[in-house]
Amino acid sequence: LVEIARAITQERDIDRLLDLILEKSRFITGADAGSIYVVEDSGNRLRFKLSQNESCQFESSEFTIGVSTQSIAGAAVVTRRPINIPDVYRIADEEPFSFDRSFDKRVGYRTKSMITTPMISAEDEVIGVIQLINKKRAPERRLETPEDFEQEVIPFDPRSADLLATLASQAGIALEK
Repeated sequence: LVEIARAITQERDIDRLLDLILEKSRFITGADAGSIYVVEDSGNRLRFKLSQNESCQFESSEFTIGVSTQSIAGAAVVTRRPINIPDVYRIADEEPFSFDRSFDKRVGYRTKSMITTPMISAEDEVIGVIQLINKKRAPERRLETPEDFEQEVIPFDPRSADLLATLASQAGIALEK
């Protein structure tokens, strides 16, 4: 974490910084994939900035969504707390958010475990969200078949959540600067 903190505080290019934050977040948690959103429009919108996926190649482009509890990323902004979901296809009915399976269907992927953590600035404002997908038993393993997703993907454990929260707080301060 010390080496990661040093690296992200030294990076001055915003796009490379976001890429580095996501890469290191995935590394310390064993996540197969992830995305970063940044808060815009006085906190009313989230801009999807980038994604990474170890097991699947796809084209992605930036888009925005409103900040609300209807999306998982939006709920992390509103509540200012991490959201850890063991299986996004089985979200409890009482939750205000849901998961859109269209990406999975389009590219042949299976999003299962997910953790979404807000990045909070030194000024105590949520400035972005790190969303990690599919913690793997063996981080070097690629997820290619339905069996791989079933056997290799596990929920994000408390240690991963703590490591991600620490990195997210460092990232929030680095992004603010």
